[in-house]
Amino acid sequence: MAKFMKNINLISRSAEAFREEKLAGSGISACQTKYVLAIAANPGISQEELSRTLFVNKSNAARQTGLLVQAGFVRREENVKDRRAVLLFPTQKLIQALPLVKSVHAEWRELVTEGFTEQERAVLASLTEKMVANAARYMEGRQ
Repeated sequence: MAKFMKNINLISRSAEAFREEKLAGSGISACQTKYVLAIAANPGISQEELSRTLFVNKSNAARQTGLLVQAGFVRREENVKDRRAVLLFPTQKLIQALPLVKSVHAEWRELVTEGFTEQERAVLASLTEKMVANAARYMEGRQ
């Protein structure tokens, strides 16, 4: 199992380098793609919910969303129901950049699963979803 976790880390670091290279000049960094995808999929998500969804601490979520706001990809709004909460919305600039981000992710998935059968891809997806569910239970227990 230790080798498995090492492999997961190597794949993750390689994916980051791949996204960084493919997104150069777009104004979106490799680590920001998860924020971009989550905000686009959940307009009006609170910054706190975003940090829970992505398993990142609140300060990282605030920093990355702040950079996305500065770059014009995201806009913040105060939550009228809870003045302490900040809601995040995609801008037109983010909507226009979304196809590029999604295509880079799809290209990486194809590259990293090259030579896999459809059945192997399905099994891999199923097993990693179980792992994420286990990780989510751990993360929820920390709060």
